[in-house]
Amino acid sequence: MTDTQTPKPAGQAAKCRMLTGAVLALALAAGYGAYKASESMGPMVGSNGNEIGGRFRLMDSSDGTMTDTSFRGRWMLVLFGATHCVDNACDKTLMQLSRAINAVDPGGKTFAPIFVSLDPQRDQSSELRQYALKFPAKIIAGTGAPATLDAVAKEFHAPIEKRPDPVWEYAYVMSPQIVIMDPQGHYAGTLSSAAEEPEMETRLRGLLAGPHS
Repeated sequence: MTDTQTPKPAGQAAKCRMLTGAVLALALAAGYGAYKASESMGPMVGSNGNEIGGRFRLMDSSDGTMTDTSFRGRWMLVLFGATHCVDNACDKTLMQLSRAINAVDPGGKTFAPIFVSLDPQRDQSSELRQYALKFPAKIIAGTGAPATLDAVAKEFHAPIEKRPDPVWEYAYVMSPQIVIMDPQGHYAGTLSSAAEEPEMETRLRGLLAGPHS
């Protein structure tokens, strides 16, 4: 004679459902990455008297926090986009910028090229680390919670535009300008993100040679 399976008591079944739900919730939360921590702190952003750019706090590619003050003493070159960028424009711009920086600042101590991903759901810390390794200069990649990204992008006058993509489902439009902040954190102009390497190199040398424009 075979034993029939004894149904679980209602209370035990409910506990199982709750446990399963909790596990799924944790998995979904982990999928958002460490940038969620910045959401709980609120979007730290401010102009600091600048017409463009200013104070920010983002999550970096090592799951830590980076702020504008992390780069005092260096020229910040801030570009917004995503690893999945329309027409792969971010790849081209970051490659051109990297080569220009290596020509002007081979030690990597004068300029801080900062790439802000507008796609935190896909561009988590591990993806950003791998992406930054594609370029010859050290690219500092970061992202944040949607509310934080919205506030920082507005401060830096960078549009947030998402378009359908036949391969990736969707992709983000790269900001048309690289925003330049001087070593004291003051707005120092822009550089077209469509510029070629020689133009970028000339502009970077000009920043070091005299008053910025």
